[in-house]
Amino acid sequence: MTAIGDPPDVTFCANHPSRETSLRCGKCGKPICTRCVVQTPVGGRCRECAQLRRLPQYELGTWLVARSLVGGVVTSTLGWYVVSFIPFLRFILSFLVGTAVGTVMSRLAQRRSNLVLETCAVVAVVGGLALVDAVEASALGLPLSAYLRADPAVGILVILPAIIASFMAVTRLR
Repeated sequence: MTAIGDPPDVTFCANHPSRETSLRCGKCGKPICTRCVVQTPVGGRCRECAQLRRLPQYELGTWLVARSLVGGVVTSTLGWYVVSFIPFLRFILSFLVGTAVGTVMSRLAQRRSNLVLETCAVVAVVGGLALVDAVEASALGLPLSAYLRADPAVGILVILPAIIASFMAVTRLR
């Protein structure tokens, strides 16, 4: 305890030894800095005493991610295959492909959300589109690179629908 007018006792954070602090954990008394403090209903605590846990809706196991990715790729491939028969509606139908991929992946992941799952959704959308384009190219007897270079509007007809569908899939997973 310091007398009035005396400077407060300055200690250093237990996690960041170069940071001065006068804060202490309300439970264990460990010195903590403003970066380490966790506000709880009973006051500031260190991370160990606050017992921070991840919510179950954000926890994904390998099995859920793999199952969702496979379901997303299958849905994406089927969706892009149907869209390939109606190329002039590719932009509009890409919204539906992305929504379908996001919905299937969300259900297969038991409605959980995670950045890894969102990344898998983008991979599923792009992978399904690439697979369908590769099958179309082989049906014409062309390598995929020649098939994509045959049309000067390939950027608009392939990349933009993939971006739209990826956006819709990620939005559906949030």
